[in-house]
Amino acid sequence: MKFIRCLVLFNLIGLCLGLTSCNRSKGEFFDDTRSAGRYMSRGVRSLGGKQGDSRQVQSREDFMCYAGDYIPFEDDDLSNDLSMTNTIIQQPDESPGDPGSSIPGIDRFKDPKSLGELAELFKRIHFPYNSSLVKGQENLQVVRAIANYLKTHGETYIFVEGHCDERGPEAYNLALGSRRSNAVRSLLVTEGVDPNNVFTISYGKERPLTEGHSEDAWNANRRAEFKIYKRG
Repeated sequence: MKFIRCLVLFNLIGLCLGLTSCNRSKGEFFDDTRSAGRYMSRGVRSLGGKQGDSRQVQSREDFMCYAGDYIPFEDDDLSNDLSMTNTIIQQPDESPGDPGSSIPGIDRFKDPKSLGELAELFKRIHFPYNSSLVKGQENLQVVRAIANYLKTHGETYIFVEGHCDERGPEAYNLALGSRRSNAVRSLLVTEGVDPNNVFTISYGKERPLTEGHSEDAWNANRRAEFKIYKRG
């Protein structure tokens, strides 16, 4: 008798789902079905004592996940997670400071704070822990404002500097800093900035903005900064 009641309840649930899906596109229905099937299969395996990759979390690094383990259910989940690190962006035709280059080395580029009106425009971009994603409306607004300025000032060149906090090996942080500076450059180029006007460099953890070993210091040091050169 219990089995019959469960079967009737299951059929009613299936009927409700079928009715609500009539207004959804085939693609949306497929995505929802795929997502539901994936988590249902995990649940069924757990009933048999198979816990998959479950393990005890012992440090913050254990919380790190990979794109393949995440299925977004809403478009908003991705709207502020912008990274162009997998996109091929044209490299500059010439390197600053090279013999014959019309652009000097980075030592001739200036800090925006020394340029008065540009100090508020070229603000720092901050990054999540161990990430090169440009996230959050504040960061995106800074990128767009810089892009709008560069598009109307073709004689202006910038270096994007990538920085990290103190944790992790030096080589790893240099690579992470490079990914951060290139992510910002890629966003600027996709906003219409001439790729020949934007250069990148990584300092890893060599140049902390704030000394200290706290979360506040680490948050401040995970950043991208800008240096500016105006030709002519």
